[in-house]
Amino acid sequence: MPTTWYEGPFLGNGFLGSGRCRATGRTADERALIERSSAHWVGFEGALQGYTFTGAASMSALLGKGEDALRYLGELMSRFVQPNTMYKESGPVIETPLSAAQSLHDMVCQSWGGVIRVFPALPAAWADLTVHDFRTQGAFLLSAVRAGGVTRWVRLTSEAGAPCVVRHGIAGPVEVRDGRGRPLRHSDAGEGAIRIALRRGDSALVTARGDRPDLTIAPVRPNEEVPRWGLPRNGAAPGACPPA
Repeated sequence: MPTTWYEGPFLGNGFLGSGRCRATGRTADERALIERSSAHWVGFEGALQGYTFTGAASMSALLGKGEDALRYLGELMSRFVQPNTMYKESGPVIETPLSAAQSLHDMVCQSWGGVIRVFPALPAAWADLTVHDFRTQGAFLLSAVRAGGVTRWVRLTSEAGAPCVVRHGIAGPVEVRDGRGRPLRHSDAGEGAIRIALRRGDSALVTARGDRPDLTIAPVRPNEEVPRWGLPRNGAAPGACPPA
């Protein structure tokens, strides 16, 4: 989860809170606390800044609310982001655009509490999505493909030999194979996650049982054409590129 110096007192790595009071959203009370905190955080209309919406986007992603996260990032884009993709308050600042990039990461992948969460907070509009060699906590490289709103495959490569627990998001029974296509032993870790023993340099491919998807990594077509960044030459209003 992103932490800028603005959000630092209450946004941390996969939890909301500080000191001994931390909430991850695993219980109904914690979810309610995070939702109240988020509503309070964005409730100061007239005193909001860009980081308000990046923080709210990541809080929403923590709860798996992809539609809310996308909406908050849309507020950031429409209210604050400039034609050159940058942002200003009293002067130019860079941490909020970087925090927005982290908010996108939180929607696509979260790794905290010893669990890698693949595609944890995607809005419906992001039906097709590809990540490649996305580094997670525990020194894993994650590649995954989602097509037509369905996660087709997930591959993890261990760089350190740390314990691997992944919430893959693939519906139904799965099978796990190593880099040579051989079955790889795994166990149920609960809450839609599996535990895989990987040595340093080893990889695991997770698919639906009996499925042999195309493992090609390729760019994903955008949902629609959008204006390019920057001030246009013809004097038209500058365009901003929304999340695909």
